[in-house]
Amino acid sequence: MRILWNELKKIFTWKTMLLLLFINAVLYFLLIEFYITNFPSGDNSYSYNIAVEMVEKYGDAMDEDEFIDFQNTYEEKLEETNRYLQSREDAIVVGLDTYEKFQAYDWSNPSEEARALENDVFFDNTIDLFWELQERERLIEFYNIRKNTPEVTNVNKRDRLMELIAEEKFGVYAEIVIWNFKSFIKGVGIVILFSVVLVISPIILRDRSRGLLLLQYTSKKGRNLFKTKILAGYIATFIVITGLLAVYFSVYSLNNTDMFFNVRVNTFIWNESWFDPTFFQFIMLCIAAIYLIGFFFVTLTMSFSNVVPNMVSLIGIQIPFVVGFLIFGLNRLLPDMINIWNPKWLAPVSFSSMVIVSIIIIYFLVKREKKVEVLL
Repeated sequence: MRILWNELKKIFTWKTMLLLLFINAVLYFLLIEFYITNFPSGDNSYSYNIAVEMVEKYGDAMDEDEFIDFQNTYEEKLEETNRYLQSREDAIVVGLDTYEKFQAYDWSNPSEEARALENDVFFDNTIDLFWELQERERLIEFYNIRKNTPEVTNVNKRDRLMELIAEEKFGVYAEIVIWNFKSFIKGVGIVILFSVVLVISPIILRDRSRGLLLLQYTSKKGRNLFKTKILAGYIATFIVITGLLAVYFSVYSLNNTDMFFNVRVNTFIWNESWFDPTFFQFIMLCIAAIYLIGFFFVTLTMSFSNVVPNMVSLIGIQIPFVVGFLIFGLNRLLPDMINIWNPKWLAPVSFSSMVIVSIIIIYFLVKREKKVEVLL
């Protein structure tokens, strides 16, 4: 136990912690901060506010009666907007005294008076009614067309979409909440991947470059030290991932999305998925995926650290793996892991393969180390 503790102390040096803090600070502002401080922002704030109103009023799903009530609310907002336009002299002068006329107007070639009116209600004074009506119209339109069979060539995807339509789980609530989370968790995944690779990279290489392995092999405990280093690497990885997740999800809590935790992911617009977890369950899936990805890359890192001659070579050999994963694998295996536009088998097979490959790598590393011990 004392040896394990010493190995952990060698991993968590003050220099490593300062570097870890610096990397996280830089990547936070580059990849994550926008999705916290700017949520919701601009016209997206109306999508968020209406989505919150819908969840509080209709619950986790919306049936036909509730949809009629939603339409009635739209009609009330429409009448309110008409009264507002009819109270404005400039709107009456240009013949835009109702919202229907406002929408039907040829805005590709507007008069100066009409353009001034549009700028005033949408941007200068930001009349909420106009933004709200546009969002409510979008949700009503999507609700009405969601029962149409979409044109999808893949039989499995078409069957899944028809199944969702039959179960009335095909897009009701505005997608802003889950899209924001997907962007957030993608950034978190990148930051954590760089963090664990940074912390674990020197774990074996440091002792070998200092010539300590030959001394370690001369004692009985030293012969098993390699296994202790691997265990220390995994424990350190767990500590780093858990700590960073705790920090970043504490920051994410500022977005106030907990009222959507019981909403099924398929109920969000443009978020058709192979499975049907709640938003909270989807968050847990993403956390589990980050742990699996992190442990897999740490396994690769420790295997590379065991064979390369120096730190430069170690960094060079890891770059193609990390960059390749970020380009081709991160979206498919983290925010979009259950998305219907990816193969259904992709995430389960990929994560299972990571576990199997990690076990195989560790087995051969330990076996190789035993042979080295005999040669020495």
